[in-house]
Amino acid sequence: MRLLRHLGEFAIGLVLAAIVFFFLAEEALKQWVSGRRAAAYLEWALGEALGSSVRFSSAGWKAPAEITLHDLRIDNPASEIAPAVIAAKEARFEYSLPSLLTKGFYLRRARLEAPTFSFQLDKEGRLLLPLIDEDPTRPGSPLILSRARLVPWRVGSLDIANGSAVLLLPDRSPLVEIGQMFTNGPLQEKRGLVSGKGTVTAGWMRVLGRFSCSQLLAQYSIDASRLILSRLQAASLGGRIETSLTQLPSDSPAGDFGFHLKGADLNLREFLAALRYNEQSAQGRLSVELDSRGQPLSPKTFAGRGSFCVRDGHVENISLFSALATTFRESSLAQPVFSECSGQFRIQEGAVTFSNLLFRSPSFSLSGEGSVAFDSSLRLVLRVHLQDSLLHRLPELIARQLRFLQDRSQAIILTMKGTIQNPEAHLLENLALRSNDPGRFPPIVVP
Repeated sequence: MRLLRHLGEFAIGLVLAAIVFFFLAEEALKQWVSGRRAAAYLEWALGEALGSSVRFSSAGWKAPAEITLHDLRIDNPASEIAPAVIAAKEARFEYSLPSLLTKGFYLRRARLEAPTFSFQLDKEGRLLLPLIDEDPTRPGSPLILSRARLVPWRVGSLDIANGSAVLLLPDRSPLVEIGQMFTNGPLQEKRGLVSGKGTVTAGWMRVLGRFSCSQLLAQYSIDASRLILSRLQAASLGGRIETSLTQLPSDSPAGDFGFHLKGADLNLREFLAALRYNEQSAQGRLSVELDSRGQPLSPKTFAGRGSFCVRDGHVENISLFSALATTFRESSLAQPVFSECSGQFRIQEGAVTFSNLLFRSPSFSLSGEGSVAFDSSLRLVLRVHLQDSLLHRLPELIARQLRFLQDRSQAIILTMKGTIQNPEAHLLENLALRSNDPGRFPPIVVP
């Protein structure tokens, strides 16, 4: 019994000693990591984790384990002249004290106030971040972080408040710009791969300075260093869009992206202006859906399919309809009102191929198929059906010949060639239409 009592006393004493030791050790550790020492460690850990030099003007420490860095700047490791990867007026970090003993980098929470993120693509479409690479023996493998300068790290919650971001092209012009951005979610590295998930909101976004969106809301995930952006909703072009973006495995280091877009009730005039068809305009409400994949800086790698529909519209200045008006010598065809314009399309090998095209207006209807290349070259075969109300307005000779063709084939077959800006209309019959004023109309090719 005496032995058991001595053992009990020894155990209680050992526990009390351990408590005192760990309390004193924790207090000593808090003092060791306080102030500039904590800032120095954080500076080193950030630099090791990101492979970049880290700078800040001052640091403030708050017990038990919180530090704030002012005027934080993380340089781009790829180039001295490239913009800073991250710049923030204030960055607050809540870290784990035990992780310092294992030389890990474990943050309970990181919050960046009004940061600016800048990334630049090289000529092959890869980010200028040399610490990111893929296994050269396994083309298409997930991107990994360079092991040369890496410490284990984990962020329990990465919060960004009122941030902005820009993705630059090789010539340093903006590809994507985002403002008023807020994000929240965990992030961690394991064996060189990054993973995490969360939500992101933004006040606005611009692509190539043309397409603008507002009120963005999306969910994101990073799985094995591959980005998945899902359920992105935004207001754009007078309507609403929903998109998703997925980084796909690829044999190219640049990587392919899968892209899904669904737009509803978009303003057709604004859509054409965003495509830089400034000289061509039309009104109407556009709905479009697209599934595609490709590399960001290689348009000819894009492939996909989709559909579109415009309702209750009005053509104002589109070369295709101007060519139709010239062909049939009827000015009303140049700016028709229409109830529907719809079709399906496929993107492949640098061209958009259309099928099941349908255009309905009170005076005529069109159907057909064809293609438009990325260089704007045009090749369409259209079946034109003229209503009697229009035939009665045409000169008798022309109306008689058109009525003969239409009665015989149920439609007038017309081919469109040239470019979007300068289309040429070709009738597939020997219909001799001539203009008394050749300078007024573009040439009409009749086989």
